[in-house]
Amino acid sequence: MIKILQRYKPISFFFLITICYGLTELDLSNRIMIDGKSDDYEMDENILYDSSGNLLESPSDSYWNEYNDVRQIKVTWDESYLYVAVDASSWDNNVLLFIDIYDDYGIQDMGQLNAWQRSFKFYNFNPDFFVGNWDTNDIPQFWQVEEGGIMQVNQILNMETSATINTGNLSGAMEIKISWETLFFNSDRTLQQYPNIKFLSVITGKDDHANGPDCAPDNLGGMANNSGQLVILDNYANVLIDENGDGNPDINIAPQDRTTFYKTPPFDSESLLIEKFVFSNGKTFAPLKNEEISFSLETNRNAEFHVEIFDLNGKFINYADSDDNVSLSWNWNGKNNNGKYVPFGIYILRLVAESGELSHKEAVVVIK
Repeated sequence: MIKILQRYKPISFFFLITICYGLTELDLSNRIMIDGKSDDYEMDENILYDSSGNLLESPSDSYWNEYNDVRQIKVTWDESYLYVAVDASSWDNNVLLFIDIYDDYGIQDMGQLNAWQRSFKFYNFNPDFFVGNWDTNDIPQFWQVEEGGIMQVNQILNMETSATINTGNLSGAMEIKISWETLFFNSDRTLQQYPNIKFLSVITGKDDHANGPDCAPDNLGGMANNSGQLVILDNYANVLIDENGDGNPDINIAPQDRTTFYKTPPFDSESLLIEKFVFSNGKTFAPLKNEEISFSLETNRNAEFHVEIFDLNGKFINYADSDDNVSLSWNWNGKNNNGKYVPFGIYILRLVAESGELSHKEAVVVIK
């Protein structure tokens, strides 16, 4: 029995020393080096793994092969800084990391920015900051959206960043260290008021108004193989930084345990489709008899729409009123946007997804 115990003792010791937990600390500056290498992050700081160790981001899902692919996002923090790394590869293209904190402003259409114009629109979140890097560059740029804006971004200089994303390097990474004062920059923008931070990373083409082949976490509608096609970015990883609400970043917790998603990967992406369109009382109605037209639709995944109404000459008439009690349901009372009844005739309902990825038209008839 003594011999058996002696035989297994080294194995038990090895097992103990190989279990490493990545907990936030008061000071991580001696462990996390901003050198473009992310191997100083522990497993619990990989937010694209779940608590069971399942990888939530495919290492081979890029349209432009493994040399243009996002593989992992790593996040941790101490009392002074947020540390983020993106494991990715880029062959003559770009890597971007988007950061969203505030819900009252941020990028809506990246093609309208004054810098880093790309064919991306955002839905479900609007980034307030982003990190940008290109193939062979070793000092990524950090950009901030002007407070309250959607298009003007300004580069913040003298940030501590590093990258090893060089052509053909499948083990490269992009890193940044951001002070809390940079992210929460005035009394209306505090961690106590905004305790969550959302993250999304993408590969993009190097040219203005290009899109990209891969993002992490995965997109609901997928990416595009055609570099000029508009892509809607609508998923993100959300990390809760200040759960107890004291205005300070929580210490001695595993960032992975604080991570949720708009939609948890992995999943099969699918283009937004209308599966069913219903007019509850037909497509003909008489507004002068206090009749309204009511309609609803069903889609293959969660989405929001608004409904525009036009006459046959293409003139805008009004918006349909949404039913607050029933999802994706509307009605129209036959009045224009000035509150007057429209003339008898045919009118076009144009349903537009708020994400911008789908529109649909239906004709209705106004009678006496």
